[in-house]
Amino acid sequence: MASESAKSRLASYNAALVKRLAPLRALPDGVLCDQSLSQVRVWVIKDATIISLFFLNPESGTLDGPMSRIDIERPLHLLAPYTRALLLTLLWRPSPCRVCVLGFGGGRISLVLHAHLSDIVIDNVDIDPAFATIASDYFGVTFDERQHLHIADALEYLQLSPHRYDIIIMDAFSDARDHLGHLATAEFYALCRERLRPGGVIGVNLLRSDPEFSTKVRTFHSAFRATVAAPLRHSVVVFGAGRLPAPITELSARARDLGQRYSFDAGLCDIAAMLCPLRMIDLW
Repeated sequence: MASESAKSRLASYNAALVKRLAPLRALPDGVLCDQSLSQVRVWVIKDATIISLFFLNPESGTLDGPMSRIDIERPLHLLAPYTRALLLTLLWRPSPCRVCVLGFGGGRISLVLHAHLSDIVIDNVDIDPAFATIASDYFGVTFDERQHLHIADALEYLQLSPHRYDIIIMDAFSDARDHLGHLATAEFYALCRERLRPGGVIGVNLLRSDPEFSTKVRTFHSAFRATVAAPLRHSVVVFGAGRLPAPITELSARARDLGQRYSFDAGLCDIAAMLCPLRMIDLW
């Protein structure tokens, strides 16, 4: 259970966050930002209190995503199930010192970790510097000595980084159109293993719509000694480590304890109850 001082600090953090986001309430619904970046075109769209980040598909003219979503009235609540699933990396490292998030976008997971874990340092990595402004202007992210954004390719960043991590979170692609296959190879996962501290874990979001989905799942399974997965409707969140943090039947109860310890505004138990060995995932 979170201490009274931790609850007070979190309440203050949330109040300041809501205040930063308050100007967005007065804006009309619709497109708030239309920006062409180096690799994608980004739209930020407001619908009532929900702000969403989309990529515009150049082939179809349709929107891919949302890549990030926030309710400006409840900003520390993670709306997307896969983002809540990625918080389950904390089952392996409940008190992480340093976390690496590959694929920043609107910074939703990073914002929640920064808010709830007061001693954590987060190294975010994204290829385009524009996401620093997008995450700040529309998703309430602030950068400080605990929240960093490195502009780099994820592979190159890990190759050059002097740090080792308790947790690596990977959400740096939507599907095969992104040409980021180099971030789903045996060599890349070997590099991730090198960058993890003993007992560390990597969590990766893999989209079922990716034509290479089954290949990526098998590659991930072969790269780590212990692998489990949370099968969701549109994606599978996979976890790789040297071992499981507990028997798989106990993980839901541990997720409940995590939620109480950090006062997350998100249920983790339901997703933890889905966890199963990765080899059991249906690769349709």
